[in-house]
Amino acid sequence: MSEFATRLTQRMLRHGPLCAGIDPSAATLAKCGLPDSAEGALEFGKLILRAADGEVAVVKPQSGFFERFGSAGMKAIEELAALARAQEVPVLLDVKRGDIDSTADAYAHAYFHPSSPVRVDAITLSPYLGVQALKSSFELAAAQGCGIFVVVRSSNPEGEALQTARMADGRMVWETLAAEITAFNKLLSKHPVGPIGAVVGATCSDAGAVVAALPHSFILSPGIGAQGATLGDCRVRMAAARGRILPNVSRELIAKGTTAEAIGATIRRLNSEARALLA
Repeated sequence: MSEFATRLTQRMLRHGPLCAGIDPSAATLAKCGLPDSAEGALEFGKLILRAADGEVAVVKPQSGFFERFGSAGMKAIEELAALARAQEVPVLLDVKRGDIDSTADAYAHAYFHPSSPVRVDAITLSPYLGVQALKSSFELAAAQGCGIFVVVRSSNPEGEALQTARMADGRMVWETLAAEITAFNKLLSKHPVGPIGAVVGATCSDAGAVVAALPHSFILSPGIGAQGATLGDCRVRMAAARGRILPNVSRELIAKGTTAEAIGATIRRLNSEARALLA
C-alpha cells in the first residue's frame, strides 16, 4: 500500500475505523458550555481528543467552524493539529479545497509540506474544477505520505442532481470522478489501496455502486447519526468497501452527554459497532 494507506490501515485494525468529527458550531459550543470563539473551538477540539484517548482511526476537524474566527481560528487549527500529532492521532482536515495550477499547488503545500504550520495527514478536496486539475495536489500528498479524500457522492441531498447528472459519454458525473480517482491511485501506488480516497455519504441509496467503482480508495462516509444513516446502513450499502470505510460521526458524539467521560463512552460504543465494517 502507499505510505498513507499503510498507516491508516494499521490504525483502523488497531484502534477501529471510526472518524471522529470535530465540528465546533455555535450550537455545539453552547451545548458544551464553551464560548463561541476561537478559544472555545480549540477547547472543544481538545475535549474530543481527550475523550477519544487515541482510540479512533482519525479525527476530522471541519475547517469552516474554525475559519469563521479569522486568524485566531486558523491558529486554533494549528494548535489542534499539533496536539493530535503529539498524540499520534492522524488529522483529516475537512477543507474541501479545489483549484487549478499554482493555486492548487499552494493549497497542497499549506497542508502537506513538512514546513507548514498546519501540516495534517489528509484533507478533503472538491473536484468540480476538474480532477486533472488536482494532479499536483495528489502527487504532493503521495510524496509526503499523506492522503486526499475527493468528494464523489455527498450525503447532502442538494448534491445529488449534480453528482448524478449525465456526461456526454452517458456516464454519470460520479462515475467519471470514480474512474479518474482510480486511475490516479494506480499511477501513484503499485499497491491495492492508494492515497486518493473518496467521500461517499452513507445516506446515498447508490452508495454500493459508487464504492464498487472505487476499489483502490478509502471511503470517508459522512451522514451517520444526525443526518439519518446508521453504521448498519454503512455496512450494508458499502459491502464492497469493507476494510476501507471510515464512518464519520460528528454531532452524534455529544448526543449522550458533553463531558469527556460521556463522549468517550459514545466513541467507544460507536467504534465497537464500526468494527463490523472491517470484516
